[in-house]
Amino acid sequence: MAWDSKPTGWLRLALVVLVVAGIWGLLLPRLAQTKWVREREALLKEHRIDPAAMFYTELEFLDDKAK
Repeated sequence: MAWDSKPTGWLRLALVVLVVAGIWGLLLPRLAQTKWVREREALLKEHRIDPAAMFYTELEFLDDKAK
């Protein structure tokens, strides 16, 4: 398989990189400042739950606490 050195291949790559950078650098920080995310973070801190250590079985417990 030969390398695709056409400009369209590089443009596609650049577009994908820009989209990922935009999501990572602009969208996610703004999402982190929303009321819903702040409330969820406060709930986790209040119950001393480490989100990195959560299992799927704990999600129902969290939904009950959020209501």
